[in-house]
Amino acid sequence: MFRSSLSVFAVALLASTSSTVTGFSVTPQSSARQVDTSLDMFGNAFKDAFSNDDTLGKRKNEGLSGGPNYNENVMVNGKPVQGAVVGQKLTVVAGRARVKIPVNCQKGDCGTCMVKMNGRKVKACQTSLGSGKCNIQTL
Repeated sequence: MFRSSLSVFAVALLASTSSTVTGFSVTPQSSARQVDTSLDMFGNAFKDAFSNDDTLGKRKNEGLSGGPNYNENVMVNGKPVQGAVVGQKLTVVAGRARVKIPVNCQKGDCGTCMVKMNGRKVKACQTSLGSGKCNIQTL
């Protein structure tokens, strides 16, 4: 009894190790498999779709031409702000200096975001940063 159960276990073990069991003879299969990832079912459609178009001429530099327009003369509550971009809202510029300006409506209706910019009261959620010297004081 012990010997027959051992032989059945051996056959089951050999069957689980990617081999073909025929009766009691074991034929090992090759373990190296060729994997093909080509998309030949579509022909050259993908190859042609993602190739460069040579009729457009020489490639231009990607991104913004000339880069963003920075304003290095910005102070928020006496802290200089590095990397402030002309045209950003004052709430974003103040955030770069780690100064929180409270905002409720984002439309300029409530007046929560009032700050002084160069001595004049403005709504920070609606006012964009100019290109000249800018001193922002929270109220």
